[in-house]
Amino acid sequence: MAAAALVACTEGRVSFGKRRALAEILESIHTRQAIDVGLANNLFNRFTTGILNQPDQGRATALSAVSAISEDPKSAQLMIEICHAISHADGGPSTPEVAQIEEISAALNVSVPDFAKETSIDRDDKGPGPFIITIGNEKGGTGKSTTAMHLAVGLLKLGYRVGSIDLDGRQGTLSRYLTNREALGRAMDRNIAMPVHRRIDCSEASNRGEAEREERARLREAFADLADRQVMVIDTPGGDSYLSRLGHTNADMLITPINDTLLDIDILAHIDPNQREVRAPSAYCEMVWEQNDRRVLSGQEPIDWIVMRNRLTHIDAHNKRAIADLLDKLTKRIGFRLVPGFGERVIFHELFLTGLTVLDLPDDSVRGWNNISLSHARREIRDLLLAVGVPELEIAERRL
Repeated sequence: MAAAALVACTEGRVSFGKRRALAEILESIHTRQAIDVGLANNLFNRFTTGILNQPDQGRATALSAVSAISEDPKSAQLMIEICHAISHADGGPSTPEVAQIEEISAALNVSVPDFAKETSIDRDDKGPGPFIITIGNEKGGTGKSTTAMHLAVGLLKLGYRVGSIDLDGRQGTLSRYLTNREALGRAMDRNIAMPVHRRIDCSEASNRGEAEREERARLREAFADLADRQVMVIDTPGGDSYLSRLGHTNADMLITPINDTLLDIDILAHIDPNQREVRAPSAYCEMVWEQNDRRVLSGQEPIDWIVMRNRLTHIDAHNKRAIADLLDKLTKRIGFRLVPGFGERVIFHELFLTGLTVLDLPDDSVRGWNNISLSHARREIRDLLLAVGVPELEIAERRL
């Protein structure tokens, strides 16, 4: 609040736009952390009053409070991002605001990055571009590529112009799935619905900064190629990487598939083994929060986060109910929507080599898959599309 007040008071008054920007930031943080918004506003008002009434003493008091977190790099960086967002509230930043942020940065011993360029990719010079759905989870084997493929094909069959990006260039599961699909179409001499696809490999540059610039450039180029699409589906790699973070930061919607096990819940939060209570958010959860903060601070809408339970069994077991209870608690604490995903069905695995999805198969039995199994699998895809809110994707038309 001290840093926010310093930036807000640079013009000799605190504008309505800056107060509104601060309110949106506090609301974003409040949704996932137990902070007292009223207390935060009172502190902000106390600092601004001091700065406006007694500039020298008020600024010194605020800078002293800012310096208290100089040993906490993560909090210091978040503070600078908040200052940056407030400086843009009235169309800035102005020269005095830039100077103030530089002074705060010096007190915290952190650099002042260009957040507009660092946090999100310019999707299209003419507008925000397609609605982006990112499939993300740092754990492998949860069905990310299967989800991405069926979601893309489902949207294609509903008439949307769909693009897809595979950020897992090394594994390339989604890319191989689409290659198999394209090959089948050629073999059958038929036009099979295909998204416009781009595959992005990790940079091989030895310097980290150079590697990140190269990967950003590759993703920016892919966004430019897909700028005329209504929807873009991004498949991310397992593990934490710069490309994965870019995929999350640019997500209008994030879908995180998890297997229905206690082991997989650990990707969202650390659970007390005895009390079966949530102890703390996971590293992946904190990464999602961080990317969401970056979006909000740069003026974008928050990420709509969906967690889908994959490989659900059809038996009402005690363990299944325990997982449901834990996930219900996590929805409130972490801030995501919970939806049912795909059941444990052989059909999803075997279709990969053909490049087909359950939405491509005829109604009669195919290769031993009976109508009931196929029907249930299709219903799961329909439920996912409903959870995504397909009618709401008409916003993509207005954006273009």
